Amino acid sequence: MAKATQEHHGGLAGAARSASVTINVGPGRGALVLYPSERFRDREIEISRADGDASRVHTGVHDRTTHERSLLTAIFGSLPAGDYVVWKDASTRGPVVTVPEGAVAESSID
Repeated sequence: MAKATQEHHGGLAGAARSASVTINVGPGRGALVLYPSERFRDREIEISRADGDASRVHTGVHDRTTHERSLLTAIFGSLPAGDYVVWKDASTRGPVVTVPEGAVAESSID
C-alpha cells in the first residue's frame, strides 16, 4: 500500500514533485488515484472497505507535476479490488469508489 512517510497525525514533509509511485494491479488487485481539493493539501486521506471493515489505510496528498500542470494527488498503489469509502476527515464519510481488478480507478474528492 502507498503510505505517507511521516507519522499519521503529523504534517507532511513537503511536495513529491518527482517521487515515483509503484502501481501494482493484477488478479484481485487494483489501484486508486484521488484528486483531492485544495483543503487536503499537506494532509493524508484515509479509505476503508465499504463492506463494513472498520480498518483504514492512508496515504499522503502530494502536489505532482506533469508536463501540462501541477495537481494534488493521493495514490493507493495496490488494493484488493472492491468498493471503498473515502473519508473526508476522521468522522465524515465521503464518496464510495470502486477499485477494479487489474486497473486503476480515478476520482475527485472535495
